[in-house]
Amino acid sequence: MVTPTSSDPPLSGSEGPASSGAAELLPATLDHLARLGLAVTGSDALVVVLLGADRRSFTAGESPPAWMAHDPGILLRSGILARAVDAVDAALALQVDDAIDHEALTELRVGGLLVAPITRADGLVEGLVAGSVNQPRPWGDAARSGLVDIARVAQSVLGWQALAMDRAPRGRRPDAHLDTLTGLPARGTFLKRLHEASSRAQRDADSPFALLLLDLDDFRAVNESLGHAAGDAALVEVARRLEGCVRGGDLVARLGGDEFALLLERVSDAREPALVAARVQEALRAPMSLGSMEWVASASLGLALSGPGNGPPEAILRSADMAMFRAKHQGRGRVELDDRARHARALTQLETEAALRQALERDEFVLHYQPLVRFRDGAVTGVEALVRWNHPTRGLLMPDEFVPVAEGSGLIVQLGRWVLRRALAELATWERRADLPRGLTLAINLSAREFAQVDLVRAVSDALAESGVAPGRLHLEITESTLFTRQDVAMDTVASLKALGTQIHVDDFGTGYSSLSYLHRLPLDAIKVDRSFVRAIQVEARARHLVASLVSLAAGIGIDVVAEGVATAGQARLLADMGCTWGQGFHFGRPAPEFEAVRGGLGVLPITGRRRA
Repeated sequence: MVTPTSSDPPLSGSEGPASSGAAELLPATLDHLARLGLAVTGSDALVVVLLGADRRSFTAGESPPAWMAHDPGILLRSGILARAVDAVDAALALQVDDAIDHEALTELRVGGLLVAPITRADGLVEGLVAGSVNQPRPWGDAARSGLVDIARVAQSVLGWQALAMDRAPRGRRPDAHLDTLTGLPARGTFLKRLHEASSRAQRDADSPFALLLLDLDDFRAVNESLGHAAGDAALVEVARRLEGCVRGGDLVARLGGDEFALLLERVSDAREPALVAARVQEALRAPMSLGSMEWVASASLGLALSGPGNGPPEAILRSADMAMFRAKHQGRGRVELDDRARHARALTQLETEAALRQALERDEFVLHYQPLVRFRDGAVTGVEALVRWNHPTRGLLMPDEFVPVAEGSGLIVQLGRWVLRRALAELATWERRADLPRGLTLAINLSAREFAQVDLVRAVSDALAESGVAPGRLHLEITESTLFTRQDVAMDTVASLKALGTQIHVDDFGTGYSSLSYLHRLPLDAIKVDRSFVRAIQVEARARHLVASLVSLAAGIGIDVVAEGVATAGQARLLADMGCTWGQGFHFGRPAPEFEAVRGGLGVLPITGRRRA
């Protein structure tokens, strides 16, 4: 059990020292708690993060990950804090062996994460404590309980500060409308003025306004190297310089921590706020004296303009915040203008991602299959599984409409596992139908994210065992770029998949790196010639010679060739004459649900005949 040490602030009933010292003691106490938490949890790095108006964070550890020092808010945006709040044992432990956790840990560049919220008695979350380890390992009960104790002590510290401030005499009680450190308007005043400006702009088209959000770059280094007193002095100096960059009717506010807002009313166009942003950057470049040291500040600025269809004031605030986020992550001292089209795309992507999560829970996905035809005799020997989204309002959606979002969000791993299990299960049921061919093979695409999962081989092995399908009938398709990236890891993964008995095909061959070295280094079974080459073989001699060379090369080293996108009888004839092994495309059959795709497999599809419907 962790208990406050002698350096922790006392719970004093006096009005003077308690109220004046509470704010000064808080940073030192939370710094101490971070170091204590590091020891009791056995973490490599630990951070205590405050939320709300005070967005400071306090980090311990020799080499904490970059986000701890510069962007601990990623734990909120990623949903990790929300999961921690809902955790039954009051601490969320992220493990590398879970697919969702693995994705989050990869993004955070840590081997493991332990998170506990700092929660008031009324349920309000005031902050969080997070410990990380560099190498994957399980979190023990002692580490979990230790982190929860640190979070409870942090909450007690925040409670002591709030009580001390509440007991301050009337003349010294903090003004809710002013920031006590800089004297600038505080968040409440800023939001009130923003609502007023937004209402005027909606009533009067001639009253547009602009919003600049500003976040100091690497400000944490000032507190860590010079102390929090120097940091406070720097914030006061920044506030004075910002006030000198705006017009008389504009507002400069401190939103918390090292974040400021500039509300510029009645601007004519984007040039005016852009000039203000330039003045801000120029003003911050002048060195400021902090004790015996000089510091040159820089800031990341996000600029948003009001306009028709702006919506509520929260919308423009969100737009400026997103622009500031882009500026901070693209380099120091940048200004980014809100891009409405980009913002709309981001919102659409978020909505699609949320709908995808629901679709996975509600089993809204279906599989269609496209036949794989052997050129030698025209027989259907296998199928490729292709996922579709049976959207409740938009109907059947093609992969292009949702797979990119799934890949960007990491949901592609969960979706890919569903495709693997469902396709193998359906293939197994086909074996019991008398009107379908026996021994069909099944091709499934593996995305780069899926291929990178540490438990991929186990997932494939489990799916094969559940279905009872022979491993040799499963063809796993991997793109060239996936194999080319980190070839040592790729070779190990391919070798492990081959050890299961599966076949490995290189998808979209010729469109990526096209390094011939891996054709003999990796135990591959086939390459799939991209449809762009197949489409051109009837009209371009170079494409025809290229495909013929690939077929000849593959045959020479014992690798089969699959031609994608075969759309005409002429293409089929040329590919058959070249000695290509299999073909796939609309000429042989369109993707169709379940066994409909292979009903004609008992007969022979004429290679030179008319295109099948």
